Amino acid sequence: MQRAEELRIVLNDAAASSSRNSSQGSGGGGWSSSDEEEADPMDQDEEGSGSGKNERFNAHRKAHYDEFRKVKELRSSGSFYEEEEEEDDGAKGSKSETTTTSRHTKGGNKELDAATTSKTNLLNTTMANEKAQEMANLSSQICNQISSVFTKPTSPYPPPLDLLVTELAAISRNRNNSRIFLYGVGREGLMLKAFAMRLFHLGLSTHLVFDMTTPPISSSDLLIASAGPGGFSTVDAICSVAKSNGAKVILITAEPETGSCVEHATDVCYVPAQTMASDNGGDVAAEMGERPLLPMGSVYEGALFVLFEMVVYKLGDVLGESSESVRARHTNLE
Repeated sequence: MQRAEELRIVLNDAAASSSRNSSQGSGGGGWSSSDEEEADPMDQDEEGSGSGKNERFNAHRKAHYDEFRKVKELRSSGSFYEEEEEEDDGAKGSKSETTTTSRHTKGGNKELDAATTSKTNLLNTTMANEKAQEMANLSSQICNQISSVFTKPTSPYPPPLDLLVTELAAISRNRNNSRIFLYGVGREGLMLKAFAMRLFHLGLSTHLVFDMTTPPISSSDLLIASAGPGGFSTVDAICSVAKSNGAKVILITAEPETGSCVEHATDVCYVPAQTMASDNGGDVAAEMGERPLLPMGSVYEGALFVLFEMVVYKLGDVLGESSESVRARHTNLE
């Protein structure tokens, strides 16, 4: 590449000198690049010397002639073009190397992105597994705490499952004349509403107290009311009205000995669970001064839900109800 550059400089200098000499010389005595194929310029130098031209001018012409001869030899041998080709090849090689490097860089970036994505997915999976395990542990503790309610003895009161199934089966045998009413407050009331829906699905005439379509209660009817802590003013009043009209009253409670509602009950359904009346003790976390897993009346309310599901299952067997018949009674106005 350096040699080619030197040759270009020589050519440029020769062309410039030839142009100057042509303007300074007389007539056709000047030198130009087009004279390469003409007579030997040295012969012209000899003729020129006879006409009085100075030796310095002849020396310049001889030097230019030597330069052109050198260029002519290089062109004929092809070395000048070979160096230019080598320069082009070098540029192409450099470009190829740059492209290859760029491809390697892109490939490396893709591998890095893939590795990062893999690590992120692994981290997300690990976190998801940890969260799932945490939920499994909490749900297990909650379910164990609720299920422990049904391991406690209820005597002298009958087992709550047997009591409810027996009384509801008796109502179903006289379903044309007997109806079931249910009432509770707060979260207990929500559990009783869910229970009422399932009793209706089993084909029983069921009503929630204070609904707009609730009929009057009579002596052939049954009221099921809940008062976990033993007494609520509204529950007291409802049970009192039902009893005064001759209806049977079943009171579900966790405090059968101290509650005010018991005096209006025909039968007591004892569910020995923690309520707001006893949420200061009985829980291991509370005894250790920690926040309880199920506060206030949550254990009792959860126990009601489980108890009612057991009643629906057992009562369905007694009544001979199938899954299809139960589903057929579900509303289509949803």
